[in-house]
Amino acid sequence: MWEWIVLLLVVGLVLVIVEVFLPSGLFGVAGALCLVVAITMTYSDYGVAAGTWLLGGVIMAILVGLVLWIKFFPKTPTGRRMMLDQTSGNIEPERDFEALLQKRGVARSHLRPSGIAEIEGRRVDVVSEGGMIPPDTNIQVVAVDGTRIVVRRV
Repeated sequence: MWEWIVLLLVVGLVLVIVEVFLPSGLFGVAGALCLVVAITMTYSDYGVAAGTWLLGGVIMAILVGLVLWIKFFPKTPTGRRMMLDQTSGNIEPERDFEALLQKRGVARSHLRPSGIAEIEGRRVDVVSEGGMIPPDTNIQVVAVDGTRIVVRRV
């Protein structure tokens, strides 16, 4: 009976590895099912101690494989083809919003509490400090936290 357990373990691990290169979900589910059946057979045929050892070994093998995959897969030719290596050309780089602090502008949309405002000729996403602010209302920037711009009605 141990031959079937070893065969199921090997087939299960191979199917999980195949899932990495041919992602569909089918190979991963079939591989996981093979591993579960092998562990269950070990519990039923060889007892709790052997089943627990095999379960621990499978978990450790999966964790080691995951760490190795995270470390080395992006450097392989297949990994490089799957990873994005540059940003899109139509995305603007992050602007320095600190310069907008204490500047005045106009709400261009309903701020409930977030929306769009025009400050010094630039359209920016803002968050109101309090409640709703209707469009075409004068506002002032009261805080800037990274890309979060907080405004209040003037």
